Amino acid sequence: MMGSIATVQIYTTDSLAATRAAAKAFAAADSLNLIFSDYLENSELSRLNCTAGSGRWVPVSPALFDILNQSKLAWQVSEGAFDVTVGRLTRLWRQSRKTRRLPAPDTLRKMLATVGGQYLHLAQNPLRAKLDRPGALLDLGGIGKGYAAQVMLEVLQKAGFPQALADASGNMAIGTSPGEGWRIAVQIPTTGFQLADRQLLLQNTTIDTSGDLFQFVEIGGKRYSHILNPKTGLGQTSRRQVTVLSANAAHADWLATACCLLPIKKALALVKQQKAEVLILEPTGGKSARQRIQVWMTPGFEQHFVDE
Repeated sequence: MMGSIATVQIYTTDSLAATRAAAKAFAAADSLNLIFSDYLENSELSRLNCTAGSGRWVPVSPALFDILNQSKLAWQVSEGAFDVTVGRLTRLWRQSRKTRRLPAPDTLRKMLATVGGQYLHLAQNPLRAKLDRPGALLDLGGIGKGYAAQVMLEVLQKAGFPQALADASGNMAIGTSPGEGWRIAVQIPTTGFQLADRQLLLQNTTIDTSGDLFQFVEIGGKRYSHILNPKTGLGQTSRRQVTVLSANAAHADWLATACCLLPIKKALALVKQQKAEVLILEPTGGKSARQRIQVWMTPGFEQHFVDE
């Protein structure tokens, strides 16, 4: 789903009913992919992208309107750190990651000129959207998986399975549990596979982690993340891993992305303003085996850690 693995976990004594509910959850996620995908030419998002600069209002489905509305608000409160109008830059950076070459400056400037949440307009009664910048393209990669995880969990809950967890590539929407909570491990962003000494105990919440531990490219001796900076048009270069706890998985998804790009003080202020909790880890010392980790953590996040 959306180029990643999606799973659900359900606690129940009725495996047949759980299988049917899981199938409904995956079907809902597949339906969202047909709406949100920027890879599928006939997706609803792709059709909207084709109208950029035409001045036309385009009727949109409730799901697309909802995610675009959330994205527009995210752009506003994050001061542009989260921006779904980066589609042109996303395509350019995908090519750079494949070729291991930075974009030509002139090309980069042209693509940057298509970016800006102010170019996305939404209206209701009926639901519609407009992209008024020629060449602008929408990319929901920083919020779509979280949105899907939230929908999958809600499908399972409506089917009578409150003790469930939906995971869309690490974007987790978590229901209740038969015990004290779901045990979730946080990986340390260093070389090798290493988990934090303590685990999180969670229920009735969502969690999302963003960072460059697995997805990065080195160009000219410099490490670039897959997380695209809308201001520069290039992958983020500062090493940072952000884990967010929030009441909604789409919210946690975009917030973790924004906090990877903002200065630490602004990231912490945004999390507080958004009534979420965060753990920020930054490795220091380069590739040394003696890497250290700088840690920033909100009190509300820390209280979810439990001893083994």
